[in-house]
Amino acid sequence: MIYRTLLGLAASGVLVGCQSPGELAQKAPAWNAVYQVPYQRMANCIADLERGPMTTVTPSTYAQERRARVVVTAPTGSALGEYDIRQISARDTEVTYRSIYGGPGSGAGSGALEKANRCGNPA
Repeated sequence: MIYRTLLGLAASGVLVGCQSPGELAQKAPAWNAVYQVPYQRMANCIADLERGPMTTVTPSTYAQERRARVVVTAPTGSALGEYDIRQISARDTEVTYRSIYGGPGSGAGSGALEKANRCGNPA
């Protein structure tokens, strides 16, 4: 019974880890928040905080649309999370985060929210 449970968990982990950034963009957001920081500064800060030895960070900026996207992937190329960052007014930027680990109310992305809060609420 234990082996069957472990095998099921391993298989679901493989399936979850195989999502592409495009598939992740179709998931419901885990959270969204608004900050009084320009979108480019927010995107650069989040990209810097997400970089690590076990992740690849790909920021993309769309200046005409006043938005950016930061995709975080595993070394295998599987998407882990995605930040969609949009300037919604002269002072406000909205950040929406999607995670492979779940959508709204799941608690997924709490580490990502902490990073966004650090970037959006400079001391």
